[in-house]
Amino acid sequence: MIIRSIALCVPTKCITNDNLLEKISELNCDISHEIVERYCSKVNRLLKIAGAQTRYVRDRQHGEKAIDLILDAARRAVNGSGFSIREIDLVIYAGVSRGFLEPANAALMAKALGIKCDAFDIAEACMGWVRAIQIAQNYFLSRTYSKILIVNAEFNVFENGFPNLLRVMSDKQLAHTFPALTIGEAVTATVVCSSPRMWKFRFRSDPQFAALCTLPLMGYGDFSISDSRIGINGPHQLVSFGKELSKIAMREMVAFVRETYQNLNSIDVWFAHNPSESGLKTMASKLGLDGKVYGGIFRQYGNLVSASIPAAIVVAERNGCLERGHRVVFCPVSAGMTFGLVEGIY
Repeated sequence: MIIRSIALCVPTKCITNDNLLEKISELNCDISHEIVERYCSKVNRLLKIAGAQTRYVRDRQHGEKAIDLILDAARRAVNGSGFSIREIDLVIYAGVSRGFLEPANAALMAKALGIKCDAFDIAEACMGWVRAIQIAQNYFLSRTYSKILIVNAEFNVFENGFPNLLRVMSDKQLAHTFPALTIGEAVTATVVCSSPRMWKFRFRSDPQFAALCTLPLMGYGDFSISDSRIGINGPHQLVSFGKELSKIAMREMVAFVRETYQNLNSIDVWFAHNPSESGLKTMASKLGLDGKVYGGIFRQYGNLVSASIPAAIVVAERNGCLERGHRVVFCPVSAGMTFGLVEGIY
């Protein structure tokens, strides 16, 4: 399998940490200034620890819509692949955000692109893009399809809690809501095609930690056993126990990498999911991979959820940190919890 091209499109409205803190102050004008000031100082400290600086969201006042960015990214990816749009024989949608539960979001995207092909969605939180890559390779092996377009549209800000999540919270609530303040919006589109060269996929899952990061729909209670951590912010609002998640993710991923690779230096670039810049630096340090774990994405774009790794690939290539022929490993950690190690030649 070959990753022929990846396109990244981000919305135009940039939100800095200062913008975020100003909005918190504005939305909490009914609370004493001293309380709001202390709360903003706490949030600012957490943002600095995580490494967040800016993130981009749709400028809805000027009519910016997700579908326009999605189609732009898809067309750029197809053009960059050297194929025509009519040669795409499967569209896979792998983003967390979605406009429809039915039909498949991929079907509506294919229609908007003017192509008649198979289309379906998959869902596995931040692991979505990596799973789509694995599915694509399996289809190539069975000769079912030859050219596949994978779309990761992550537009989660306005649909899942904003601006209510900017209200002053208790320390307890902030502990499982703060990660939502680091979310950015973007879309990536990836074109892959068949090749004799195969990628290696390894996964490890531990569902006992599934309740640590959830984004529930209406009626979620009928689909889960009782758990005090699920739905505590309400439907369509992220609950993420970031500190506990980071601790488990670091422990399990470091162990997974050490068990899998005898020679870590045989890999040119490591791409991890980017929920925080500080977490990547700690992981690199623990594994002795300083300078090899690419981290040039979170600081500028925030947590891009399932689009995090493909977006990092685009930025790394643009900055000269990634070249064709490099041996790379994708090492995402996803809510669920699932850990992945995907190795191949870029």
